[in-house]
Amino acid sequence: MEYRNTSLPLILLTLVTGVALGWFLNDLMRRPPTPLAFESVSPPVMTAPIPAAPTATVTAAPPTPPSTASPIPTVTSPPPTPDLLPTATPPPRIVGYAGHRVAAGETLEQIAERYGSSVALIETYNRLDAPPRVERELVVPLLAPTDAGDALLVQRGGRERPWVALTLDAGAGAEPTPRMLQALRDRGVTITFFLTGRWMRANPDLVRQIVADGHELANHTVNHPNLTTVDDDTIRRELNETEAILQEIAPGATTRPFFRPPYGAYNERVLRVALAEGYLPVYWTLDSLDSVGEPKTPAFLVDRVTQKLSPDDLRGAIILAHCGSDATADALPEILERFAAMGFEVRKLSDVLR
Repeated sequence: MEYRNTSLPLILLTLVTGVALGWFLNDLMRRPPTPLAFESVSPPVMTAPIPAAPTATVTAAPPTPPSTASPIPTVTSPPPTPDLLPTATPPPRIVGYAGHRVAAGETLEQIAERYGSSVALIETYNRLDAPPRVERELVVPLLAPTDAGDALLVQRGGRERPWVALTLDAGAGAEPTPRMLQALRDRGVTITFFLTGRWMRANPDLVRQIVADGHELANHTVNHPNLTTVDDDTIRRELNETEAILQEIAPGATTRPFFRPPYGAYNERVLRVALAEGYLPVYWTLDSLDSVGEPKTPAFLVDRVTQKLSPDDLRGAIILAHCGSDATADALPEILERFAAMGFEVRKLSDVLR
């Protein structure tokens, strides 16, 4: 029996096929890779519709119908003539002054008629707020030349009230004055200061403090001369220059209407010249003696000022002391307290003279 090997062709076919497949794969691996191609797809664009801007609707106003009212005429007033312009009443012109002492039953109207003055002028100039008492000394402003009136010298006020006028003369030193002002300020007391022009020039701040504290000022001349030894023109100049100096230092303040002659030296001529210049001469009821003789102690001044006069004589009394006295500055607080304990009020001269 002939034997045929049938598996050999199959083996050869398999071998050839494997070799061919190896070549193909080898060739495929040697080629560069072909890049992948991607389709570019743009993202969708969102296009929302943009709303149109609002359009303002302008509505034309209807035409205004013609007015049937008559037009308002424009009135142009002619400029006022000089006769129609308001005029301020000029203040009365004072031509001089006279002294007068009020008699029993006499009224201000009668006094004004006698001297050709006015009640308002007399009241204002003399700082009156009530009818003057009998024997009250007045300076009468004159609106027409007339007689010189009385030669006056005030020595005390009325006895109707328990009031005392403490008056301080300033002609020499000033160092104690701030302490005096403080003592008065602490107790709410206001008094009257007779100032010289020379003292004011040297102490302008003190003058302004005196005014600011509400005290009353009066004239004591510029240079503190003995007026009985100088002529009339010098007296007038001493008085008027003192007032002018005060106006420079404290505008609006005044020394009118009170005046005290330096050293208390006077005669009728001095009184009349002072009155003719609008000043009422003022003396005193009691001198404290703080500027004369041996130096005084505060205790001496307290006793003299508060105890020398009887209670009845203290009513309306005018007391003299001085701004330059250290002893007075030391004694003043106790003087004020002693008077208060006695039931007396220390007041301005214009109050006590009512």
